[in-house]
Amino acid sequence: MDMITPEPRPAWIAGRPEQGASTLTVRHPYDGSEVATVAVPGPEQVERAVAAAVSVAKEFRRSPAHTRANALEHVSRRLAERAEEIAEVITAENGKPLKWAAAEVNRAVSVFRIAAEEARRFSGDLQRLDSDPSGEGRLAITRRIPRGPVLGIAPFNFPLNLVAHKVAPSLAVGAPIIIKPAPRTPLSALILGEILAETDLPEGAFSVLPLGNEETAALVADPRLPVVSFTGSGPVGWSLADAAPRKHVVLELGGNAAAVVLRDWPDPEGAAQRIATFGNYQAGQSCIAVQRVIVEREVADELLPALLEAVQAQRTGDPYDTTVDVGPVVDEAAAERI
Repeated sequence: MDMITPEPRPAWIAGRPEQGASTLTVRHPYDGSEVATVAVPGPEQVERAVAAAVSVAKEFRRSPAHTRANALEHVSRRLAERAEEIAEVITAENGKPLKWAAAEVNRAVSVFRIAAEEARRFSGDLQRLDSDPSGEGRLAITRRIPRGPVLGIAPFNFPLNLVAHKVAPSLAVGAPIIIKPAPRTPLSALILGEILAETDLPEGAFSVLPLGNEETAALVADPRLPVVSFTGSGPVGWSLADAAPRKHVVLELGGNAAAVVLRDWPDPEGAAQRIATFGNYQAGQSCIAVQRVIVEREVADELLPALLEAVQAQRTGDPYDTTVDVGPVVDEAAAERI
């Protein structure tokens, strides 16, 4: 599949496409071929994106729920309509097998649909106060107000859905968001920017900025972005929290997922198949991939050969082949580290 375009894919600055001060090249992890070039915004463009998010924050948080819900529903529909195209882009930039890329798009469709539903429900709480005599006849109303613009830093392993996990809730509650996609996999986030630009969201409600580490660190430190949402490795996540002690920092870090097989489980071969699949389906590059298996001794002798057979049956190769189960890791550096 030829993903190359004549000029760099634009970044999204306050909801508008712009070429950048420089470019980065996205390569297909399977064979190293060039997939596309992407615009990298310069300092002036980054400043405009932040300033726009700050300037629209009060207006956006006061916007009617139906406006935000309609925008999110539009994104959900358009992701579904472009599902095949977007799945191919995910495979091109990330290397995951096409069948898993398609599953990721479907998950993102659901994320935006659910966020649209929550936009209509998001309000507050009614609390009775007559637990004390002085509170008889009184009620307390708690309202929920967005903290302000969000900086979302996304990883490479789910380049669409983990961006969706940050964008959809932020827009649902009326918080502008600046997304910094992983530099190895920015294309899915940029397509999401295209779709968001089709909505009636106000200018400044979103930006998609493919940036390097130094520029990202400056955004983490910027006091105008009071919320930082990061998904990625533990060391990087905790360093971000340390760098922004007065901000609300939301971290989704690495896992140590265990599968437990007990002697009363009726289908040990089925358990072996699921463990083999979900220990390898993302080439192991997932915080919820199976990393250890705990087995009761009584069934260990039965499970082990079934698990070995199931792992050996996992097909590797070109991720565009729909029969392939396990694609490449994201780049050569990751392979060397492993």
